Amino acid sequence: MSIAQSHDNLSLELPDLLAIRTVNEQCTAIADWLGRQYGVVVLGFLLPGSAAVHAYNCCQPPVLSAMDNPDDLLQLAGQAGEAEAGAGYLTLEDGKPVAVASEALGSRAPLGLIIPLRSQDDAILGVLVVAPEEKSPPAAATVDPAWGSLAPSLAALLQNAVDHEHNEKKIRFLNLYQNVSSALSYIGDLQELLTTIISIVSAELLCEECSVLLYDEENREFEFYSVVGEAGAALEKKRFPADRGIAGRALRERTTQVVNDVQSDPDFYGSIDEDLTFKTRSLLVAPLVSGDELVGVINAVNKLDNKLFDLEDDQILSAIADEVAMAVKNAKLFDFVVNSYCKIRQGHHSCKGCQRPLKSWTPCVKYLNLN
Repeated sequence: MSIAQSHDNLSLELPDLLAIRTVNEQCTAIADWLGRQYGVVVLGFLLPGSAAVHAYNCCQPPVLSAMDNPDDLLQLAGQAGEAEAGAGYLTLEDGKPVAVASEALGSRAPLGLIIPLRSQDDAILGVLVVAPEEKSPPAAATVDPAWGSLAPSLAALLQNAVDHEHNEKKIRFLNLYQNVSSALSYIGDLQELLTTIISIVSAELLCEECSVLLYDEENREFEFYSVVGEAGAALEKKRFPADRGIAGRALRERTTQVVNDVQSDPDFYGSIDEDLTFKTRSLLVAPLVSGDELVGVINAVNKLDNKLFDLEDDQILSAIADEVAMAVKNAKLFDFVVNSYCKIRQGHHSCKGCQRPLKSWTPCVKYLNLN
């Protein structure tokens, strides 16, 4: 097929391809198009910064599994860009993947072709790896100038999907943050507030259970304060040592913990599972810290459909954790004011019926506005 025909055929399908809004769907669509146009099998799209290899053949080629880190991918892309037609032969050299021009192949057997896909500012968006449909390795004649010419168009399609996915993630995050902020503004009771927030988070992260564990500094224990999920009622008010478990590690190190195989984690505290006959498979735990004060942790348990918690889940829970920590700290401060001002000076044990609110004190104003 001539290069002109390839571009014409791609132009005919462009509206449908541009409408695709996820990277994985776009990779699949491009792989299908290349298969129909050129009779090739797309072995994979490798995307820098992503743990996923978007592969479409039944088994990963050895050259892909031989890569140790993302730098290998960028190095391969650079090598391929210097080869003929902007596409290089993919082969192994001393067990490591390399991309070379046809004249540099020598006696090495080519495993496929590698085509770097670059953005307009010349950044590597991804690397396309293809091979003929036949089982035999590609011959030198397989390299067609069309590959180098089509690469910018394929890169533009990939960039469009990346932008769509990025924008939709931002919108999702903003909507989530707005829902949490609304709850903070309108719900006065801490128990109800935290239950509402973790219900929102559980639905967003698609997990079986979600909970807030508050840190009892005096007794150095965690207490399950709010829980949503099947084990919710059985867990509330349950306590365990704050130096134990992945929750203890998260608070101690003040970093979010993403553990997708808790059974192999040496810090996993399995006593809770044993008491409830529950099976924890994966955990995402974010510390609740306000300033220097250790507040507790927020847990997401068992990603649904046997999926894994990822970086996006980490970012969502970490952002929500800051809001939850502040809400708990404010609630504790409000309790202090009630104890030191309301009970002592007014004899009141709750806001109900208060005749002398502190009109400059936000929780008082908030309570008056709610009632």
